[in-house]
Amino acid sequence: MLKNYLKIAFRNLFKHKVYSFINIFGLAVGIACCILIGLYVYNEWSFDKFHSNSDRLYRTWVYESYDNGEEFLNVSTPIILGPTLENNIPEIEQVSRIYSFSTPLQTEENDEALFAAVHMVDPAFLTMFDFKLLKGNRISVLDNPQSVVLTTEAASFYFGNDDPINQIIDLQVGSETRQFVVAGVVENTPNNSSHDFDILISYSNAPSLFSENAQKSWFNIYGETYVMLNEGVEAEELDSKFTAMMQQVLGDRYEESNYQVGLQPLTDIHLNTEFNQGIAAVSDPVYSYILSAIAFLILAIACINFMTLSISRSTARAKEVGIRKTIGAVRQHLMYQFWGEAFLMTVLSLGLALCMAEFFLPLFNELSGTTLDLQFTAEVAMIMLVTAIFISLIAGVYPALILSGFRPVDVLKGQFRMSGDKSLFRQSMVVFQFTLSIIMIAGTLIVREQLDFVRSKDLGYEKEQVMVLQSGFSSSPQNSLTQVMESSYQRKELLEMETASISGISEISVSAFTPVQVGGWFNASFHDNQEQRHDFHFNIVDEDFLQTLDIEIIQGRNFSDENPSDKERAIIVNEALVEHYGWDNPLGERLPGANFDDHVIIGVINNFHFESLYTPIEPLALSVKPALMFSGIENITISDSPAPRYTFKINSTNLPQTMDQLKEVWAKIAPGTTFDFTFVDDALDRQYRQEERLSQIVTFGSVLTILIACLGLFGLASLMVVRRTKEIGIRKTLGASVGGILFLVNKEFTKLVLIAFLIAAPLTWFLMKRWLQDFVYRAEIGIGIFILAGLIAILLAWCTVSYQSVKATLINPVDSLKSE
Repeated sequence: MLKNYLKIAFRNLFKHKVYSFINIFGLAVGIACCILIGLYVYNEWSFDKFHSNSDRLYRTWVYESYDNGEEFLNVSTPIILGPTLENNIPEIEQVSRIYSFSTPLQTEENDEALFAAVHMVDPAFLTMFDFKLLKGNRISVLDNPQSVVLTTEAASFYFGNDDPINQIIDLQVGSETRQFVVAGVVENTPNNSSHDFDILISYSNAPSLFSENAQKSWFNIYGETYVMLNEGVEAEELDSKFTAMMQQVLGDRYEESNYQVGLQPLTDIHLNTEFNQGIAAVSDPVYSYILSAIAFLILAIACINFMTLSISRSTARAKEVGIRKTIGAVRQHLMYQFWGEAFLMTVLSLGLALCMAEFFLPLFNELSGTTLDLQFTAEVAMIMLVTAIFISLIAGVYPALILSGFRPVDVLKGQFRMSGDKSLFRQSMVVFQFTLSIIMIAGTLIVREQLDFVRSKDLGYEKEQVMVLQSGFSSSPQNSLTQVMESSYQRKELLEMETASISGISEISVSAFTPVQVGGWFNASFHDNQEQRHDFHFNIVDEDFLQTLDIEIIQGRNFSDENPSDKERAIIVNEALVEHYGWDNPLGERLPGANFDDHVIIGVINNFHFESLYTPIEPLALSVKPALMFSGIENITISDSPAPRYTFKINSTNLPQTMDQLKEVWAKIAPGTTFDFTFVDDALDRQYRQEERLSQIVTFGSVLTILIACLGLFGLASLMVVRRTKEIGIRKTLGASVGGILFLVNKEFTKLVLIAFLIAAPLTWFLMKRWLQDFVYRAEIGIGIFILAGLIAILLAWCTVSYQSVKATLINPVDSLKSE
């Protein structure tokens, strides 16, 4: 019997090639989408779970609250927190601090530099985390300050296939270049790891980066602190002990409501947006939910299409069912047969889906910014088999029930009638499919409009043909920034002299930070004479910074070489800072902190966006002298050590030639320093890369959703045409035109699409309004987007239905009526 079922199934597949292709292809597309999106979602939700002690690993956080109502929750923590926890909390088994910075790697054999992520960690790091150590002793490999652990990629860059152990490499740490001995090699970090590094060095190198005061301060934060609890210890049990510890170390300065230390589970880091992003990248789980919903709905539509296409062929198979029942077939056997056919088509679809997923995986990786791979294991094979059975049951149950339920007497007498295209079920499916399609189309248009808004918004400074070049100098905020800035200023003078003959370069400036460094600007606070806390951002710049970026001066003047005192006591503030203090005439004013060195405000600039459009423009101050700002601040937050950068305004029609000339100049005045540059507009685009990727994925999802929905509509149109062929023939005989018949047929489906539009429009508005809330500055959602999405859906429906309708109207009425 099974052999016979298979023979009939294959015979039907080959006999009805078009329907078979549509069924198999539609299911394959849906399954392939589920595979790709499933890989991404699984990767997102499996972050850091590969560590055997993941349930005992936590990242510390520090909460600060102040009398003016301001609150700060930081995952960057004081350097002293790690040793204090280890010495005072016996429930903590191990502690490791992590400070991350980047450094250029370059060898004589490699002209191009590789910018490596360096993690400065405590020796316990490799015993707490299960990164696979290929060479070296996991326990002692980082005991020596001069020891370094390389990933396989970094080791290959330095030494090729040679053994790297005990080899010497040069690394730039802070403002100096030091020699390290390779003591270990670790496997490249997995895709689902929050810690992505190329090099590990010991935390005993901290004095090269931080002053003694910074290493002991409880109110300056650098890097992160991780702890591993003893087995059986719950994080909540330590809250009271943290309070007692902080009371002991801070004494009278401590108030529990104002300063708290807590723990965040390691596995919670990647998808928890309530915490600020630290060393580890944070992903919004909403995107995983959106993609999962897209995958599920695409697969659901594909299954629905399978049912509608199968039912549309019911009339053709009615006599087959009638004869089989007449000669003794029972309904149960017929249901097995139709389920078997559904399973066969699902297996074929699954095989095609796997091929499609493997083929499109590189493109999907590029869109999603991941490096996923499809591995065929026994577990995967079992999941695929269960998936095939599940889909075949879901997709085949309705057709099996309908087809096996035909009454043979009615069929063989010619009295068989299918329920019409006005069936509530089929109409609901059309509405469901096009509701989703319109949501996807409108959502895509809104995402694109927001991205266009971001790119076209006036940021308050020039971003076109503006290049930022790493100076090669770096420092800790309070240790040697003055020295580093002085070195940068001196190198800038050489740059100006050497580039004077390059016509394509019109301006050069140097600053500690540039607008493309999101979250990298100094974020500081101080208390005024009335003990009110004030927060502001600041940057150290030269006198050409504003001119190079075309930042508008609203009041007063710029820094000037003609006024030597500007380098010692002048600051320039933005409009937000003026509004914060309510000054009518800010010129001549000073910041109200009692500890600031003598200074004066000489100018006010426009509110340019020195951070991303996710955040509002906050108070900002600029000065030439670093000590001027550091003298009065009490707390400072920064994600990385400031590394001065040169900003070039390029005015050239031959950009490649200008860049080559500048590269030659750089090699001359800064030998051994990598020519590491980026263009401001490119860097701004990278700030919104996640939204861009979402837009691209949603766009592809929209196309696939519409494609599969149209396949379903094609099936319904086929059913309708089969049922109404004689009606169409009669209408043509009575003089109806082709256009009139097309209008008659399309009218019914247009009503369904309009109903879908009425459902989709408010749903899309609600969903996209919530997504846009992440942006402080956002585009408005206009009604035109929804109208355009509805028109696209109606046009596609008309094109799909009209194809079948035109075929029916072209049939000679004699052929369609001769059996009457």
